[in-house]
Amino acid sequence: MSSNKVVIISGDKGEGKTTKIVEIIDKLKRNDVAVTGFVAIGEWENGERSKYTMLDIRTGKSAVICTATMTNGYDKHGRFYFNPLAVKFGENILYSQQNISQVVVIDEIGPFELDGKVWHNSLLHHLENTQNLLLLSVRTKLVDEIVEKYTLANVSVYNTLANNDDIVKEIIQNVI
Repeated sequence: MSSNKVVIISGDKGEGKTTKIVEIIDKLKRNDVAVTGFVAIGEWENGERSKYTMLDIRTGKSAVICTATMTNGYDKHGRFYFNPLAVKFGENILYSQQNISQVVVIDEIGPFELDGKVWHNSLLHHLENTQNLLLLSVRTKLVDEIVEKYTLANVSVYNTLANNDDIVKEIIQNVI
């Protein structure tokens, strides 16, 4: 069982989880809270998500994490093709900055992690080896499974309609 404080932003596809997390990160930084990790910015094409670009919160560097277009060297999972170099990029963000962080953002935890893939090992590492607060995005229908799989005991779940100031206040109270 993890003692880390975990804050989950929940919602369905396209409901604004990443947007909510970006707004929270901005408020945390304005309050001098150290934040690391990444967000995955989706791009739309013909009414569907066509690609996600991972953005390193601290450095601003980015990499395409997945695309709906078949791409040589990418691994197919569901309807997306995942860039293995971007997965390594994300892992490097999560491992290399662990000691300088108070809040670690992973956008998002979902079916792949439940199957032990993509960010599963990085998430476990933080839960087992750091005291960082974790800010995660999770689809609403998967929240209970994620909480159970990772035995999250100190968890708060907010939907995308929750007040950002309330979320930021809870995070700040748990990192000081």
